[in-house]
Amino acid sequence: MATRPKTADSMDKHLTAAERAARNQAETDVGVGRAETLVMPSSVKKDNGAKKYWAEILKRMEGLAILDSLDAEVLGVYCMMLSRRDLTNVTLTRLLKQCAKKDTPDEDRVELLGQIESMSSKIQGQERIILSYADKLGLTPTGRVALARRRAAAVEKADPDSDLFGDS
Repeated sequence: MATRPKTADSMDKHLTAAERAARNQAETDVGVGRAETLVMPSSVKKDNGAKKYWAEILKRMEGLAILDSLDAEVLGVYCMMLSRRDLTNVTLTRLLKQCAKKDTPDEDRVELLGQIESMSSKIQGQERIILSYADKLGLTPTGRVALARRRAAAVEKADPDSDLFGDS
């Protein structure tokens, strides 16, 4: 399991003043600024459920600068997975209702229970994938902190000789 990212305030590692400032600035910058306009992938355009998720996510992220144009495909896959999960949930609900009917023969009920178990496993797999995409996109708190960490590291690497003569 991956180590959970820490915010600069909760870090006990020694950081120079410049490193701490870069880390705090990166944490502040995550989610602040003007977001790029993302172009909806054609696969999302064909799926009404995915289109609704796409619009909803972009609306909730309005004013946040977490995603850029390179993330459009990944966000599209994320929206497609959400839509697929919804369809699987509809199928599972239909099977549960059918199994709960009193006039369902026992043989049919056993078969339905097998199908219900299969659908439940599929939903769990889909939800794991959805959460991994959400983390990668910075749509979870852990994902946003990891994004801030990467941005702070990029700022520190921008001037590798900045620490040669000490703090200014």
